[in-house]
Amino acid sequence: MSQRPPLSRESYRQHLQGVVARSAAPYGYTLTIWTAGAVTTHERGIPSAAQAIMMLAGAVLGFALVGRLAYGGMRRVVDPPNRAVRLWGSFHLPSVALSTGFATLIAKTVHHSIAWPLVGLTATLTYLLALALQATLAEG
Repeated sequence: MSQRPPLSRESYRQHLQGVVARSAAPYGYTLTIWTAGAVTTHERGIPSAAQAIMMLAGAVLGFALVGRLAYGGMRRVVDPPNRAVRLWGSFHLPSVALSTGFATLIAKTVHHSIAWPLVGLTATLTYLLALALQATLAEG
């Protein structure tokens, strides 16, 4: 039987850093979609199943468009560059706030079911494009 190394504060901190780094983008996108859906639900009411799927379709389309822009095509292998970003670049407040603002604008002004896919599309596009700018500014 091999012995486990003793727990150390430094080992824990390194694992914590890894968890924070790997969670940053999913965390921010979760905040974006949840908040966009919440403000749209507040304005438009509970979505039907079809409207929820329309929001999903808009979000997937937004992701595909940004992915195509980033990689130059849909058949490219997704391999993120290993770039160091300062911690404040992972807070996502500007990108989530901007996405939520656009979702609110759409929810208040578009009075048709088309609001749902537009919110998914716009929130996703705005979040990803703004986050790339934020990461560029926070590059370390």
